[in-house]
Amino acid sequence: MSRLWELTAVLSLSTNLAITSYILYNLWKTRWQCEVSDEPEARVLMFPDGGYQCNYWTAGHCHFENCTLLHHKTNKTRLKELLEGAVKSIDVCMFVLSCAVLLDALIEAHRKGVTVRIVCDNMKISGSAYKITEAGLDVRVDNSPSMMHHKFMIIDKEILLTGSYNWTASGAAYNRENVFITDEKYVLDQFISEFEKLWVTFEGSSEIRYEAITSCDVIRNRFVHRSNNKS
Repeated sequence: MSRLWELTAVLSLSTNLAITSYILYNLWKTRWQCEVSDEPEARVLMFPDGGYQCNYWTAGHCHFENCTLLHHKTNKTRLKELLEGAVKSIDVCMFVLSCAVLLDALIEAHRKGVTVRIVCDNMKISGSAYKITEAGLDVRVDNSPSMMHHKFMIIDKEILLTGSYNWTASGAAYNRENVFITDEKYVLDQFISEFEKLWVTFEGSSEIRYEAITSCDVIRNRFVHRSNNKS
């Protein structure tokens, strides 16, 4: 009888140890996952996409048998989805701002109540000025002799996107570009500070339509003149 009791006690102790070990392991695993989730996240989008995404395919089905457009998600579309995910604010600081897909996403975010602010360069705003100012977006322009050559965006003061990519359709389709995405606080804070500084610096410089067109004409003339001088 005593041997049976001893065996039962050993089995009970082993079972309790196994249960305790299982509970402790899950507690450790849960804590470790929480600690990992607090770490900054980062990813990179590389361009070119290799072409333009088919709007019919995006809507659900492309009925053109020989469609030459892309039938898969592009990195430009991933940028658009990030804009669509904004809840509170979008701050854009962009040298060239002409991609209709991304501009439409900004306008739609504005319509949903997201605060959208744009800082751009007067030499490169051109036709985009009509679209974004008519939609009521807050725009401030660098009209100084220097170029506002930044290319970054901040979403909800929590996510930073920066890199070589200007917001152009052809750039996404064919240029070798990159966009770095991170929520690392130190880096994010530097860009938030820079945006706020530029926003104050260019206060009162939102009248951009006609100046922008003149500036584009200047650029075009410079290009023609340079070409003529080389010939």
